[in-house]
Amino acid sequence: MKSKIGVAVTTGLLLSLLNFSGCNRVKDLAAFDVIYTLPPTSFTYVPTSMKGGEELLFSDAIEANLDSILEANGFSAGVVGNTQFIECTVSIAQPSALTFGWLQSARGEISDNPGFSPASEVGSVVNNDPNATTVVLLVNNTNIRPFLGAKFFYFRVFGELSGPVPAEFVDLVVEGKLLMHLEPLN
Repeated sequence: MKSKIGVAVTTGLLLSLLNFSGCNRVKDLAAFDVIYTLPPTSFTYVPTSMKGGEELLFSDAIEANLDSILEANGFSAGVVGNTQFIECTVSIAQPSALTFGWLQSARGEISDNPGFSPASEVGSVVNNDPNATTVVLLVNNTNIRPFLGAKFFYFRVFGELSGPVPAEFVDLVVEGKLLMHLEPLN
């Protein structure tokens, strides 16, 4: 008998909540945060003759299909709210013996267009390890939602060179994770 009373009280409280708090409160209860892992993006950086200064290492569109993300998380109709990078790395894939000894620092920017006007910095790193093959950007918790298109966004990475790059090319991989707030429409 006790369990039936508990169920009746719980059901009654839930119905009261639904009746008195309105749709916005129910919507808030159904909203939640998800971590979305970006697909790894490979690219080839061909060094210039620069021996120092800032140089563009990568600039391209990265896929983040918002409708698919909502659907995968149980929303037939919904809104992607506040979104931020929680992780972003750049790694050397080839040549396998190469390290980031030539990289003094790096920074990443996001935009909703290929001209990067406007753009927002999402993170940066000072490379204190010349033997590193991966650098991890320290993300700044900026809300990047205004820069997300329906299916992709534009991302670029700049590197501050500390010397000439000791290779004819460098195959790099950008990886990251986004924290996204998802809300139902109804």
